[in-house]
Amino acid sequence: MNAAWVANLTGGCLTGNPDAEIFRGRADSRLCRPGDLYVALKGERTDGNLFVLPAWESGADVVLADEQKTLPVPPAGKALVSVSDPLEALQKLARQRRLDFPELQVIGITGSNGKTTTKEILAAILVNWKKDSVLVTEGNYNSDIGLALTLLNLHPGHEIAVLEMGMNRIDEMELLADLAKPRIAVITNVGSAHVGMLGSRESVAEEKRKIFIGSGKDSVAVIAKDSEWSSFLLEGYPGKVRFFGEWGKNGWNSYENLGADGFLLVRNGIEVIFRIPGEHNLLNAMAAVEAASVLGAPESSIVKGLEAIKPLPGRSEVINGAVKVIQDSYNANPESLNAALKLFSSVKTTGRRVLVLGELLELGNETNDLLRLAGRAAAEENPDSIFLFGKSLGNLKDAAVDAGYKGLMKQYVDIKELQNALSEYLRAGDLVLLKGSRGSALERLNKTIGEVSSG
Repeated sequence: MNAAWVANLTGGCLTGNPDAEIFRGRADSRLCRPGDLYVALKGERTDGNLFVLPAWESGADVVLADEQKTLPVPPAGKALVSVSDPLEALQKLARQRRLDFPELQVIGITGSNGKTTTKEILAAILVNWKKDSVLVTEGNYNSDIGLALTLLNLHPGHEIAVLEMGMNRIDEMELLADLAKPRIAVITNVGSAHVGMLGSRESVAEEKRKIFIGSGKDSVAVIAKDSEWSSFLLEGYPGKVRFFGEWGKNGWNSYENLGADGFLLVRNGIEVIFRIPGEHNLLNAMAAVEAASVLGAPESSIVKGLEAIKPLPGRSEVINGAVKVIQDSYNANPESLNAALKLFSSVKTTGRRVLVLGELLELGNETNDLLRLAGRAAAEENPDSIFLFGKSLGNLKDAAVDAGYKGLMKQYVDIKELQNALSEYLRAGDLVLLKGSRGSALERLNKTIGEVSSG
């Protein structure tokens, strides 16, 4: 790929060096390095077109930017391609890059919860098997922007691509499926995440199954065996189906829950240490293994991948100290809260169990009902105390009381007040679960809890 390739595909105006090479796509000028195409996108908070020069200074060789903006002249050896719509142009490039590799085995992973963890487990297995020939979505670059940038990272040495595919609006999954063209599609689950954007869980399921658009008879769907949505998701699907989540089948013999240390699995008679705690993560592992098995991954790589993977930051992450923390605040909805509460109850502690719950966002018209369900779930767990953070949790608080919760429960809307309250309340031996949507940013409490632990 080079600047001329970008201009020809997008119909853009090329200024500078047409032979400037491209090996990767970036949308953050601070991360650019030699060989990068910087795509200047206008976001909610800032305009990437303001950072064209910094992108070149950071190392980018080619910039794709908005022709309606005042743009700098590219430095010697570098190039600028100006277009009417940089995002549309990026997606044209990504679509073509995918078509350039017709033999590429693409696994697309979507679902209301567990996408990133499933992707990382699958990547650990496949990288052990195929080494550098596996392209993997970085972080959670799973949107129409992130997926397109990931596809620009393809090179001739890649045999497999593991692509995370998320959506929060109608028809976004159709676009993602068109870009990625997955032969193997994994749907981890269907829940209430983004229901506020889509209107209902039925609409969420409808969007999720659009990952199958373009699937043929040689395609494979990987879905949960006990999903209430399985029949709906598979309606009209022309390919093969592989189910996950059944013990006693597909090599899964048994497991022992080790609490904060994860699980001791027995797979095909071999003991395997899986270090990500929480039974919901067992399902993520089973989904990943099923997808790897479709590709023919050897059992040795499956075992080594399962043993190599560790909890991701903010996702079922156990932080040890005088006060032990389960940091699960990357995101939250009622289903992921229930999963986190099960993990909370499985971890042993000599002190009190303290639930710190942030807001559950993007629930739309179902907000009140779902918050009440969450409140009842919190009450059933019966922690010693509940600290709520956010203005929207009144229904959750009332539901917990109605369900019989009699422990300490306080609500805060100021993060500093919550930090002070926890600093005074917590003591050595306590176990804290931090759970909330990204908007609550509960990781800001890590320092406060750490100071209690070190004090």
